[in-house]
Amino acid sequence: MITVAECISRSCTTGWLDWVHGELWLTPTGLVRRRLSRAESRANGLGPTVTAPLPRAELPEAALTRVLAEHATNKVVTFESVDRARLVRGVTAHGLRLVLRDGSRHKLLWLTRDPAYGILADVLPSVLGDRFAGTATS
Repeated sequence: MITVAECISRSCTTGWLDWVHGELWLTPTGLVRRRLSRAESRANGLGPTVTAPLPRAELPEAALTRVLAEHATNKVVTFESVDRARLVRGVTAHGLRLVLRDGSRHKLLWLTRDPAYGILADVLPSVLGDRFAGTATS
């Protein structure tokens, strides 16, 4: 199956100790974080790293397996696997905190100048329902 995904940030990290940016893709079934190179991270500057119209790409299901194998910080999170999610606003970075049904916890952060926060604030309530805990300030 092929899914069309939108890139909502190219500044996504997996926590405060992860300084290498990645792309954050929104698909109809979840989120995909794919690590970029250090040079690409530096080139992002302070953002924004994506602008309208958002980059789109076809993502075959087999590509998701490759993304996970490429680097330990890459993530594929299906909405179905999410137990709880909360969006967080910060001064320099916004984020998404996730607890999956298997008990694992994940954090995705991106520069405030990227559109990811607004997009996810619109999408997550409808796809997660009461598993979306809303928004908070860090």
